[in-house]
Amino acid sequence: MRNDEHASTVQLNGVASAAQMMSPETAAEEFADAVLVFLAAARRTRGRLQPLFDDITVPQLVLLDAVRARGNDGVVAVADHTGLTQPTVTRGVITLERDGLVQRTVGTPDGRVRVLALTERGEQLLAAKRSVVAGHLTTTWNRLDDVERAVAAPLLRHLADLVEHLL
Repeated sequence: MRNDEHASTVQLNGVASAAQMMSPETAAEEFADAVLVFLAAARRTRGRLQPLFDDITVPQLVLLDAVRARGNDGVVAVADHTGLTQPTVTRGVITLERDGLVQRTVGTPDGRVRVLALTERGEQLLAAKRSVVAGHLTTTWNRLDDVERAVAAPLLRHLADLVEHLL
């Protein structure tokens, strides 16, 4: 971030920010730049998480999380949830099933929809790995003040939803 961009950082303590004083066009450009910087940082962070795991890849962890969230709705719903293609999810699920982390069952009478669920081992692994990630992010969490902590998770979720629909 450039020094002049730092001045436009929104302050969460209710004080008017520089962003509120910008023209709509400048504010939109600042937002677009911030989104791109955030996405690049997220991509780099994902790569830095992999060394924390020796028994599963980060993409497999993402897939396990998506199966837990949307597996009852089938492979297409898991694909939509992750932003992956259906064939990519199917290949990933086959591997996770082989490893005893996911189970597939017939979900419709015609057999076309397969319901996905985590096995007990899959649930345990996902919980353990999420705990590792949370522990790794503790330093970041500790750098937030009380106001930032109060809004961090809801704001990140909201921004993720907005970015999903923007790009």
